[in-house]
Amino acid sequence: MNRRTILLASAMALPGMSALAQSSSGLLNLFSTTGAGANAFVEQATMANNFGIESSRTLLAGSTHTQIREYAERMVAEHTALSNELRAMPDAATRMPSSLDDRLQARLIELRRYQGDELDRWYIQMQVEAHRQALEFYEAFAANGEVPNLKSFAERNVGRVRTNLQQAQAFQLPRAQ
Repeated sequence: MNRRTILLASAMALPGMSALAQSSSGLLNLFSTTGAGANAFVEQATMANNFGIESSRTLLAGSTHTQIREYAERMVAEHTALSNELRAMPDAATRMPSSLDDRLQARLIELRRYQGDELDRWYIQMQVEAHRQALEFYEAFAANGEVPNLKSFAERNVGRVRTNLQQAQAFQLPRAQ
């Protein structure tokens, strides 16, 4: 199978990659030696950043919990910085999606239904889930990515994603129903 055939097959698989890359780093590993792996990583990193920013803004608009608000403020700042860094890379700029996928958009809509303690609970639950998934694809691309500057970006930020996950886990309140 030549490189053109692999790239064509990869491009055909791209529309379905979003959901698969979110649930497992296996797809990223599978396509890591093609441009599709870089596409999947940039798509997932961009959506994770956008979700982190928008969900945190939602929390800030409706929560009074001081520590969770501080975490949300850090998430807005960190995800904005990551987005800006990624956008500045020529290898990433053309691969960035312009919006969230349907699943993440639905999660934002769901989060906006809550207030008070329920908002805090759901926000933290979503942050744990989102950072756990982000850590999977950052680690996978850091280990197997083919585009050097994107791989370096993933390697540099694995620790940041892991720390954000651990901080969110420390806030976990009784699980929302």
